[in-house]
Amino acid sequence: MIRLRQASYRYLTGDFQVGPLDLTVEPGERLLITGASGSGKSTLLRLMAGLLQRHGKGEVGGETRINLDDPGRLEAAARVSTLGFVSQDPEDATLCGTVEDEVSFSLENRGDAAIEIGKRVEQLLTAVNLPGKNLQDPRRLSGGQQQRMMVAAALAGGAPVLLLDEPLAQLDPVGAEELLLLLKNLSEGGVAVVMVEHRLELALPWASRCVVMKAGRVVADPLATSMQLSLWDLQAPTIARVTMLVPPPWRARVHWRWSPPEVGSTALTAENLSFGWPGSPPLFSRLQLHLRRGERVALMGANGVGKSSLLRVLAGHQPPLAGTITGDRPIAVPQNPDLSLFCATVEEEICFAMEERGVPRADQRAKAAIIAEKFGLEKLLASPPQALSRGQRLRVAVAAALGAEPGLLLLDEPTAGQDLPQVERMFRGLPTEIALLFACHDPEVVLREATRLWVLFPGGLLDGPPLETLQRALALGCPLRLPPLAEIGLPLGIDPTSLDVSRFAALLESDS
Repeated sequence: MIRLRQASYRYLTGDFQVGPLDLTVEPGERLLITGASGSGKSTLLRLMAGLLQRHGKGEVGGETRINLDDPGRLEAAARVSTLGFVSQDPEDATLCGTVEDEVSFSLENRGDAAIEIGKRVEQLLTAVNLPGKNLQDPRRLSGGQQQRMMVAAALAGGAPVLLLDEPLAQLDPVGAEELLLLLKNLSEGGVAVVMVEHRLELALPWASRCVVMKAGRVVADPLATSMQLSLWDLQAPTIARVTMLVPPPWRARVHWRWSPPEVGSTALTAENLSFGWPGSPPLFSRLQLHLRRGERVALMGANGVGKSSLLRVLAGHQPPLAGTITGDRPIAVPQNPDLSLFCATVEEEICFAMEERGVPRADQRAKAAIIAEKFGLEKLLASPPQALSRGQRLRVAVAAALGAEPGLLLLDEPTAGQDLPQVERMFRGLPTEIALLFACHDPEVVLREATRLWVLFPGGLLDGPPLETLQRALALGCPLRLPPLAEIGLPLGIDPTSLDVSRFAALLESDS
């Protein structure tokens, strides 16, 4: 059991405080914690894990207990058997040189027998769909595969409490469903599972209880209905919102076909592009790619198929094995925003590229204010980036990239750590005249925001209109899913590409 009594944490930088709050989680509960980006969800989870009590430099208040123990005082061996924790940034939490060493690290510290450790590692890697990756260097895994590895490491000790910070953020749709099923089975065996998550379409049906946070406080416990999410600047799952606007059963008021927008001149061309890591088979071979200004191209595919590697190659950060790339010099924002943040304040981050381009100081500040407002950062200009939530840091990294006025922008998982309203706001803030390529696992975001879709799969790449290409990928067995609007709209003759819920609902009428 987890019990918090008047628990709180005040950061040394700024005035933000989480709590004081009271919260209890019983064995076998599946608790979902959600809220807008920066509302204190990760801080609450790290209080539960005892990490802020041990390593935080801020002020800890109140009482936190897991089965009567203070998690901040647990020794290493006892900790493994008490709780498992999965960080928001698996790359930062990785310690070892191989996947099997990472998963077995806590068990070795606990003194388990080598033969038992080996069996446990094999079971866990199979459970998280990483079979055969035992000797792989974790740094060569994709972001989603690293998340799977850290889930396996958290499960290794068989602890009765499992705490996960956005474990679905970088997983392909099928991988996310598989992980939720695994966590549900664990909870039915008595494990208390606490998960922070923004992907509510998947997470809400999984949860047995949902808690909503805003400005460091719990504002709903439990959430009575998903439609209440709008009270706290969040959005209910898609089907619930459509149902509120037009009661089912539905029929089409009119049929609707999407037409791609007009595009401009060529921004990038890649011919016969191939890449692979030394000692491993190529991730992709002989790709023919082109991007035009005004296009917004989404990149999808299974975890580990090579999406981030393709973006790094196109950005010039990794040389290809073969092929040529011509066109605009791209500006790229990596999957981990911390790799591109290095200034003392948010304003300095946004102004850095402008300073490099010789923009006068007064103009820098004015332009930074405009960019910050587009990304919901206007109140954070004086804040240190590293004091912000992950979602906020990611928006800072994207805003800073715009300071360079790129003709071609590459974004790797820009929706991770973001609530849906902020995702929509971020895409609205991106210039429409540039070429945009973004990797994403959320098919709903892809169909709403992309004008074209690439699906990378072993052996090739599909390229075409978003819905048509997604359907072709599903026919090939790619681990993707149709989003809810497509599942509703396709039988009714409605292509939901580029439509938000309101515009989609306007094409429906109730058949009752």
